[in-house]
Amino acid sequence: MKVRFIALTMILSMIGIMAFGVLREPIPVGIAKEETLAQTPDQLIRFHVLANSDSDEDQALKRAVRDAILKEVSPQLAAAQSLEESREIVKRIRPDMEGIALSVIHSWNKNYTVHTDYGHFPFPTKSYGTLVLPAGQYEALRVVIGEGQGSNWWCVLFPALCFVDIENSTAVQVDGKSQTEYALKSTPKVRLFFWEKIKEFFI
Repeated sequence: MKVRFIALTMILSMIGIMAFGVLREPIPVGIAKEETLAQTPDQLIRFHVLANSDSDEDQALKRAVRDAILKEVSPQLAAAQSLEESREIVKRIRPDMEGIALSVIHSWNKNYTVHTDYGHFPFPTKSYGTLVLPAGQYEALRVVIGEGQGSNWWCVLFPALCFVDIENSTAVQVDGKSQTEYALKSTPKVRLFFWEKIKEFFI
């Protein structure tokens, strides 16, 4: 019993230290300290695929276009060592992206047009996994399918985050209520871990 009491005291002390550290040094919502991106907005190139609409079929087509484009261009872009090198690659392969997108669209028996835009565009605050990108002007390549009125998929071309995990790089807006919900998703796991450890000493 004495051993359990000592162990429990140590666990509670650890919780107190962690809580004190969080209060002394707040961490931005959705960002783990070790995963904060070093680049500023002017050192990033974003990639967006805009669906024709929010219908299930158009959203599925958007993802098919995304997969086909990334499959073809990832070997070149993933090897880029600098922002300028990435820019040159993007400019060179931009026509190919339009061709790839059109090929996928036609294979789905759709007659949507497709075009790409490359430049600086305003974006709201967005999360990318545990990374939060603040609102502002970002350099971006956009592939617009048809009317481009549907929800878009996006990732970061430079640094090459697009090619880490395509399925888990869907953007989530984190302004206001959505930001709070995003933050709450990660905290219960920590609480549950310590609660389970504490319960072990009384079972």
